[in-house]
Amino acid sequence: MNIRYFYLVLVALGLSLVACKEKKAEAGFIATGDQAVDDLSRKIEKAPLQADNYFQRASVLYEKEEYARVIADMEKALAIDSLNPSYYHLLADGYMDYYRSKDALATMRKLLKIYPDRVPSLLKLAEMEYIVKRHDVSIYNCNLILKDNPQNAEAFFMLGLNFKELGETKKAINSFQTAVENNPDLLDAWIIIADMYAEQGDDKALDYYNSAIMLAPDKPEMKHSKAFYLQNNGKVEEAKEMYRDVIISTPSYGLAFLNLGVLYLQQDSIDLAFEQFDILASREPTNPNAFFYRAQTHFIKGDMEAAKVDLQNTLRLNSEDKDAQGLLDEVLMELAG
Repeated sequence: MNIRYFYLVLVALGLSLVACKEKKAEAGFIATGDQAVDDLSRKIEKAPLQADNYFQRASVLYEKEEYARVIADMEKALAIDSLNPSYYHLLADGYMDYYRSKDALATMRKLLKIYPDRVPSLLKLAEMEYIVKRHDVSIYNCNLILKDNPQNAEAFFMLGLNFKELGETKKAINSFQTAVENNPDLLDAWIIIADMYAEQGDDKALDYYNSAIMLAPDKPEMKHSKAFYLQNNGKVEEAKEMYRDVIISTPSYGLAFLNLGVLYLQQDSIDLAFEQFDILASREPTNPNAFFYRAQTHFIKGDMEAAKVDLQNTLRLNSEDKDAQGLLDEVLMELAG
């Protein structure tokens, strides 16, 4: 054999081996440092034709808001098993949260061609149609469910959301009321009905807030909603008492500190207001409202340097806050003399 030719054969073989190794490395498992994701990636590497492994990893990735990877995993899962409804649902969620609503809707419609009467899938499609403001289509899908399932509370709830968005208040309230009649545990429906009555100035609102609290006394959102209603209807002392109750029972619920502080601020109880905003700022250091309202208390007390720092923090967290920028301009003028 020609020596030069033999050498070229060896080089070619060497390059081929390197390419194979690189290809294998690309296809193999690469650690990301995320324990849950890496464990599932190892499972996928060992069993690449197990669709559920992709589904499990996509579920973890979805919680981490890595929607592009969710879509990629679910497309692989469906290529292996095209009949699992859960796979279509998660893929549609990934598309929707990745701002690909057309693909999300197409995914659900594809599923419903396989299972045309599947209620959870009809509900999900109705929800997605509602999100993209195709209210007529969403209502149509809700009515499809109710035709065979006339007591389906979730379908009535979704009808209520659509009617509310369309400004059909009476139909909306009727739908939400039917929803809670069929399933009293739909807490969101109780609060929405209460809020709608509150907007109309109807005292029935209080009955629905109370019902929500009775059904879920441990959920701070229920008491907070009632407190906010009391606050907006001149019952300030009752509202303050309820906010304090929320703070005692659920000290991690920041909105109660914020609203109680605002009430104190409106009553010129500056030190008490500062105390609420200060606690909130220490517990929620990424909440711009905590710094903005604390800055107001500094400003009123004449501590312009502290107000300046808090307002700068507010704008760092929310650069579009015009109120914070306006107050900062005032503070800087005061400091400039």
